[in-house]
Amino acid sequence: MQTRVHTLRRHRDLGGGSFAVEVDGPIPATLPGQFFMLRTERRWPVQLPRPFSLYDRAADGSWGSFLVKGVGEGTRALLDQAPGEGIVLNGPLGQPFPQDIADPVCIAGGVGLAPFLLLARAARAAGRDLRLLFGGRNRLALAGLEDVQSTARVFAATDDGSFGFRGLVTDLLADLLARGEVRPGDVVFCCGPDRMMHAVAALCARAGLRCFLSLETYMACGYGVCNGCTVEVQGERFKGWPYSRTCMEGPVYEACELVHGVPGG
Repeated sequence: MQTRVHTLRRHRDLGGGSFAVEVDGPIPATLPGQFFMLRTERRWPVQLPRPFSLYDRAADGSWGSFLVKGVGEGTRALLDQAPGEGIVLNGPLGQPFPQDIADPVCIAGGVGLAPFLLLARAARAAGRDLRLLFGGRNRLALAGLEDVQSTARVFAATDDGSFGFRGLVTDLLADLLARGEVRPGDVVFCCGPDRMMHAVAALCARAGLRCFLSLETYMACGYGVCNGCTVEVQGERFKGWPYSRTCMEGPVYEACELVHGVPGG
């Protein structure tokens, strides 16, 4: 974990109000599912930093980017920064998706795409094409689609049918199961809105798929001090403790570890 002021390089418009916020390095090697806490160096309008998955990174760590959509004061402040201004990064933090799964089925909703671009590149480098299901309300909500299409097998779904499969991403998953593109015994990695992840976890349980979720639980400190991001858990990993700090033991959990499912789902 490092805390450092980085210089903003640019905001790359991904459409639909989402941007890749690109900063100068050094950006340490980061595993898919780990995150950074971000805030502006000056004029930060809220008390606490905000958590973001690393979206993209130069192979030598000379720059990195974060997928940001302006939905609140903190995210808008990050998007209001001008090139050359400072952004404070603290990370990488948290636990990643399992590294021993050779061919996961990745499911992303909206800005939940963020952990999967680098994972897709790593799969391509190993001679595989990552399977990625990407869902959104409409085509504009599929921010970053062009980035990931060049390096993964992308199955897109939109609620209104404006691009790809018409329906929810869970409907798409059911369709791919029926067609044999996804098979019982496959392992799912999922990141997106809570309600979507809750529905994905329920479908995976019915279909015999292991499912790992990257939670978007609100985090205050990001490194286990405040206990503000706890979720109720079960399983050997937690050695009898009934609660887990999402920023420390998460943000990635296997769905069966969450006692009440996805918080807010």
